[in-house]
Amino acid sequence: MGLIEQNGQYTFNRVLREQYLRGVVPQETPSSWGTMGGGTGMQALRAQAVAARTYLEAISQRRQAKGYMTDTCDTIGCQVYLGASVNDKPLDYGPDFWTTTAAVTETAGIIRVSHDGSIPLAEFGSSSGGWTTPQSELSGFPAVVDDGDDVSANPHHLWEKTIRRTDVESRYPEIGQLKEIKVTLRNGLGEWGGRTRQLLLRGTTANTTVDISNWAEDPFRKGLRLKSDWYRFPQFPEYSEPGFWLAKSNGGVLAVGTAKHFGDAKQVDRSGPIVDLAAPAGAEGYWLVSDSGEVFSYGNAAHHGDLRGQKLADPVVAMTAHPTGNGYWLATADGGVFSFGNAGYYGSMGAIALNKPVVGMETTKSGNGYWLVASDGGVFSFGDAAFFGSTGDIVLNKPITSMTAAKDGRGYWFVASDGGVFAFGSVEFFGSRGGDKNRRSTAGMAVTNTNDGYWLVWDDGTSFPFGDAPDFGSSVAKRTVVAIEVVP
Repeated sequence: MGLIEQNGQYTFNRVLREQYLRGVVPQETPSSWGTMGGGTGMQALRAQAVAARTYLEAISQRRQAKGYMTDTCDTIGCQVYLGASVNDKPLDYGPDFWTTTAAVTETAGIIRVSHDGSIPLAEFGSSSGGWTTPQSELSGFPAVVDDGDDVSANPHHLWEKTIRRTDVESRYPEIGQLKEIKVTLRNGLGEWGGRTRQLLLRGTTANTTVDISNWAEDPFRKGLRLKSDWYRFPQFPEYSEPGFWLAKSNGGVLAVGTAKHFGDAKQVDRSGPIVDLAAPAGAEGYWLVSDSGEVFSYGNAAHHGDLRGQKLADPVVAMTAHPTGNGYWLATADGGVFSFGNAGYYGSMGAIALNKPVVGMETTKSGNGYWLVASDGGVFSFGDAAFFGSTGDIVLNKPITSMTAAKDGRGYWFVASDGGVFAFGSVEFFGSRGGDKNRRSTAGMAVTNTNDGYWLVWDDGTSFPFGDAPDFGSSVAKRTVVAIEVVP
């Protein structure tokens, strides 16, 4: 033991490395683990001993290079070290710590070395829940499967806890009475999609979203005293939105969430900008369409024809896929409709003078009809598409830019460039950005696959979730986004 003066006085303990580790390992891993699993728990203590020894060598090199007098410190900033005298123990730490002492002795001199010969700041994790923590969540190492977690000796791999609705309501009073809890985002590692990273709490007066960046910062887990952040709610069948695509006028496609990127039209010869994107059922492809009616196919989206080479009175403004995925419709600004594949033709407004141009199109659930919407909110119904209302006789603050229909065909929404949302039929209004300070114009709108929410997207790619739509945090795309399409 000694006392030195280095930016203040402090004491230091001069001790042999292996003796020092006897005071570290039991502080970082319970000695009792050594007797668990019929003695197999000793493997965990040996791994901890090697990790602690490796970490000591690595941090010692770094501290010496910075001029520190000691090799390490005794706090969580380095390694947690308690000398034998602190615990009133003999130098060998006595019988209470025989397992950790044995682990240090049996691995004496062993350290881990990186492939380049450097010594890493090693860490050891045990019973980490099936997967170790990824680097994106503040771990120093890539995520890997923990094959030793699901064993009979581990009583914590599977767990249950009953929580009362009133407990949730008291922590989130703004929701009123709890109607539903949805896990809307997981980290993608392991069963059920991995650890919970976002929750939607639906209530009688409001909905609230709980964002969770990592295990330590999970307010729901901590507030309700859950064992881990890997949980689900059996009484609320879990449904997770897969994501969406954003189409850019230059032909680029942004895949958000778990949506896959199948290609784009940035380097393709075309006679005009891209104006819309549509996707067939199955989430394995999509189409892009230009304002001249050229259709570009990607993934398993088959090409059923287009308008290239034809002289159009007005540009193409919208595209929608037939529910079977075996066809599609194109709509022009003057209300013209063009059908391809097994998409039937049920009429158009091409021969009628419109007050305002058409800006969007959607199909019915059956595929035997469709709607057109104009920039003034006028709606035109064809085939089995029912008319649920419009804003054609209302003076809007800003023009309508996009339309989306309920998956069951019982209603539709459309959105104005200022983010105002209008709901018709049996669909719910989940909120809008009308009246908010909007940095950019709203370019598109898409409904979730549950019909219980939707996204609005600015022309720079920034998306805004409402209802049960998870916040995927779509990236900025420099003001060229023209459409959003949910993965079916």
